Amino acid sequence: MTSRRASRRSWAIAAAAALLAGSEALAHSWYPAWCCSDRDCRELTAARGETVIETEDGYRLWDGRFVGREYTKASPDAKFHMCEEQRTKAIVCFFVPQGQS
Repeated sequence: MTSRRASRRSWAIAAAAALLAGSEALAHSWYPAWCCSDRDCRELTAARGETVIETEDGYRLWDGRFVGREYTKASPDAKFHMCEEQRTKAIVCFFVPQGQS
């Protein structure tokens, strides 16, 4: 009976770990794999000072970088998202809320 109980406990721990890992992975699962990985992408938030100003030709970011309209992609939610290469800070993908691209 003890080994059966230990086996059930091990299974329960493994299942819980898989659910936790899966929910974290699913949090940003809509980012295209060719574009970035979850660690390279994030939602831009005003709370972190990440403001985006729309211009005639594209979007001016809080840090002075510019993203032309032709390089934007539609965001599936009502938020801006950016994927950037961590070492160089090059923007790989820039997602714009529907109706703003």
